[in-house]
Amino acid sequence: MKAKNSGFFILAALLLIGAIACKTTPPAEPPPPVEEVIVQNPDLLPPDQASLNNLNNLIARSDSARKMVQDFNGPALLPADWNAAEALNTAAVNGKKTATVKDVRDSTALYTASATAYEALADKTIPMYADALSNDVMAARDVAINAAASYLVPEYLQGTDDFALAAWDKYQAKDYYGAKDDGLLVKDAYGVLATGVQAYQVRLDIQDRDFVYYDQANIAAADDIALSALDDYEAHNIASAGPKATDVLARYKQSFAKAQESFSADSMASANVERQKALDIKANVAVKSDFDAADAIYNQGTAAAQSRNFDQSANLFIQAKTMFSAATASATDKRNIAEAGLRAAEQKMVESDEAAQRAELIIEGGSR
Repeated sequence: MKAKNSGFFILAALLLIGAIACKTTPPAEPPPPVEEVIVQNPDLLPPDQASLNNLNNLIARSDSARKMVQDFNGPALLPADWNAAEALNTAAVNGKKTATVKDVRDSTALYTASATAYEALADKTIPMYADALSNDVMAARDVAINAAASYLVPEYLQGTDDFALAAWDKYQAKDYYGAKDDGLLVKDAYGVLATGVQAYQVRLDIQDRDFVYYDQANIAAADDIALSALDDYEAHNIASAGPKATDVLARYKQSFAKAQESFSADSMASANVERQKALDIKANVAVKSDFDAADAIYNQGTAAAQSRNFDQSANLFIQAKTMFSAATASATDKRNIAEAGLRAAEQKMVESDEAAQRAELIIEGGSR
């Protein structure tokens, strides 16, 4: 009985210890879930700002080179190279994307090819353009020299030559746009110089031939414009000097033509006066061959005037005037000689009559 109670007691103690143990030890936690790690493709990541800036710089570089090729006439000078560069640029423009690293990398490659093509084309185009412009400048200079610029206005020719050398210095320093602008200005300057020299020569002709008298107001106005054009030229304001020089040349030519016609008419009038004098003294009879020769020249002058060859007609009228005057003088000399002969004959007759009368008186006296 006692052993039975002892066993029961041990069993109860074990149960009590187990119960206490359950109350003091927390239950074991479940293991944490395993996170799934996804490795993203770096090409699909957004691009960094440095890559975007690099792409924008390439786009600007391509656009700048393209504009330079256009500005220096590349499409016309090298059309095949231009078309090839344009194709690369079109591909770059159409393929431009910036959403991902790969997009920017691909676009960068496209614009690199475009910029490189345009820059290579510019390197070939600019020297070709410079050669063509240089030839144009020299041709314009030759025109100015042929117009006597080196003789009539050497200081202005030298000044323009110095300006041309300055433009060449800019080209050598790779200031291509500055060299181009100055080169075009120099070409125009030589052209204006040639026009100005032509105008100056016409003005000298007007002065030398005393033609100012025939169109004084218009010539004075042209002189004022010429001085203004000269001021513009010295200031390298060729855009203003050019039209003025052209206007001055036109005005001087107009005045010169008017003077030529007027001088021809005046010469004809003077020849007419001498012709009438010759007719009044009967030179057409007394010295017929001389008068006819003068009249033939006079008729040639009339025909030239009708054809508006006024310089020729004026010269012919002046020549005819001189010939009519000579014919008048010859006819006058003949008339004077004839009159002197008549007077001498009359004197002889008078003397003969007086001698006869004296003889008659003597005879009559002797007969008495």
